[in-house]
Amino acid sequence: MSEATDHFDTPRAWAVAVGASIANGVAFGVLYTFGAFVIPMAEEFNASLGPTSIVFGLSMFLFFGTGAISGRWADLYGPRPLLIVGGALFCGGLIATSFVTAIWQGYIVYGLGCGAGGGVFCSPLFSTVATFFVKFRALAQGVAATGSGIGTLFLVPFSKAIIETEGWRNSYRILAVISAVGFIVGLMLVRRSPSQAPGGAEGHVRRVMRTREFKTISVAFALMSMALLGAFAFVIKFAEDDGVSPSRAALLMSIVGASSILGRLLLTAIAGRLGSVRLLQIALAAQPIAYFFWVIANGRYYLLAIFAALLGLTYGGFVALSGDVVAFYFGLAGIGAVTGMLFLCSGVGSLLGPPMVGFLADLSTIRLIPLSAVFIMALLGAIILFTIPTKPVDFGTAQSPPANLGLVTKPDDEPNKKKAAGLRPTVFDLEPV
Repeated sequence: MSEATDHFDTPRAWAVAVGASIANGVAFGVLYTFGAFVIPMAEEFNASLGPTSIVFGLSMFLFFGTGAISGRWADLYGPRPLLIVGGALFCGGLIATSFVTAIWQGYIVYGLGCGAGGGVFCSPLFSTVATFFVKFRALAQGVAATGSGIGTLFLVPFSKAIIETEGWRNSYRILAVISAVGFIVGLMLVRRSPSQAPGGAEGHVRRVMRTREFKTISVAFALMSMALLGAFAFVIKFAEDDGVSPSRAALLMSIVGASSILGRLLLTAIAGRLGSVRLLQIALAAQPIAYFFWVIANGRYYLLAIFAALLGLTYGGFVALSGDVVAFYFGLAGIGAVTGMLFLCSGVGSLLGPPMVGFLADLSTIRLIPLSAVFIMALLGAIILFTIPTKPVDFGTAQSPPANLGLVTKPDDEPNKKKAAGLRPTVFDLEPV
């Protein structure tokens, strides 16, 4: 095997997946703790929910949006330099947030530090994992994405507990130390893939962005992110308003985190048989069902628990399958940049979702209005994604990306062998375009 292919599906490749899981787990886990911080921050700064939630919305916009740039950097330089720079910005943002004296300062230091800092390395780490695997790509992406579920599972209730004893400012400082440790461990495990050959994919990326498939996925991801981040920002607050104790309200996000781990591992494990595209469509279609339980819960904890479990299961599947779906449709050429552009679309939704839910909650005493908005956004995203074709994009031989990009190929007769045996070729049998 050549240097560009002998690293696939090896123990070292799995170490990269674990390293990505740890680093991304810390970043996502810390960011998703904002629901525990929104109430004490709003009370201290005498701000309503809408303006306070902008801190979270802006940070997630920059988090995902920075991926549009950092994805290209990953194709050029690999993931390690980005993890160093992004991790430093992330930890610095947490520390700086602990010293803010007005809510608008949080927009700057939390947004630019935690949001943009996390975005510098998260998208590149996901795309890097994809370039280390062929046979087990979807499963490896699931392992890499599992970290965010684990981070959410433990860090949200942990943050809620230390806020009550140490205050929200010291809590951010403690999270900064935890984050630094996680980033250092991740840095020790990740490395650049020989398949991430620098340069040469710019034209391919532009062709990808003009395809119907890319546009459809972009809109669906944006709507999904609007609903998801709007829910993450206020699930704890709304539960407490309905009479749920603070500790049980925080536990809802832990349920989301735990079930998302199951979703990541379960859906990626069966992706090779059912197809990542179809599973992703099913995952997004199930999210409106989850939000429906939130709409009708009205403080009934068993319904809130069903909502959290189903949301985590479907959200986990979405995160884990996205990378394999990108590779399936568009190939490995410029995968960092392509993934980054999709992250940007999710970022737009993340920017709009939390403030919209917050302002609707401020304007109306009827909880049904902001919750119904979340449900409608998720439903539209699911419907749109079901319009996408379930076959790879054919760019044509004249538009094929350069051969020096380290693309993975399989023998031409592999899908035919499966067909003759009565088995349907899976995404892993398809030759990247």
